[in-house]
Amino acid sequence: MVKVKKVKRKLNFKALIILLLILYLIVMLLYTFFTMPIKNIYIKGTNLLTDNDIITTAEIKDYPAIFKISKKSLENKISSLELVDDVTITKKLNGTLIIEIKEAIPLLYNRTTNKVVLNNGKEVEKNSKYLGIPTLINYVPTDIFKSFLDVLSEVDLDIIKMINEIEYDPDIREDITIDEYRFLLRMNDTNLVYVNIINMDRLNDYKEIFNTIGDLRGTVYLDSYNADNIIFEAFNSDKDSNENGDEGN
Repeated sequence: MVKVKKVKRKLNFKALIILLLILYLIVMLLYTFFTMPIKNIYIKGTNLLTDNDIITTAEIKDYPAIFKISKKSLENKISSLELVDDVTITKKLNGTLIIEIKEAIPLLYNRTTNKVVLNNGKEVEKNSKYLGIPTLINYVPTDIFKSFLDVLSEVDLDIIKMINEIEYDPDIREDITIDEYRFLLRMNDTNLVYVNIINMDRLNDYKEIFNTIGDLRGTVYLDSYNADNIIFEAFNSDKDSNENGDEGN
């Protein structure tokens, strides 16, 4: 019978210390990583919303640990702001928090409901932030109003800001409805514009039309189903111009 000699292994204290040190460093790195405060906040895509609005609503004013707060939680908080249509949160390893926002656009003030209407259809309370937008002065049937908002939101914002008042004005002749989708726009330059939903994109040419008519003031008809047919009728006199301008007051 062969006897097996047991070999006693000496504990390698040096290797153990190195291993413990490595584990300590890993733990400290993880701790530092997960407790690292937000170092920089970048907010993109805002126009009417202020950085303070967003930071306060997101509850990150005190720069908490960036990786302890979830992106979903931040997105939900920021989305509660009435002008936020969409929000995306990005966290960087260097402690940078990037907030990208898609703002809803105030399209008009609805006098019937006393609310400001956004391009996503949401209505919000009127306040000083929403200056320079047109006023819808009368009631519009719900289905037509929704279609109107959809096409108006595609119009250049600079053009929308040139509109003073919007009136739903269907073309009805001898009790026969010719065009139930027609609107009358009273422009800030005192011109009147008739346009229907199907031709709303033609408003984007308004600056060119304005330059063409020069100092004349009158009514522009963009409601023709012939896309190349733009009719302009000058006011007969200054009196006519003033009367038309006073209709919405």
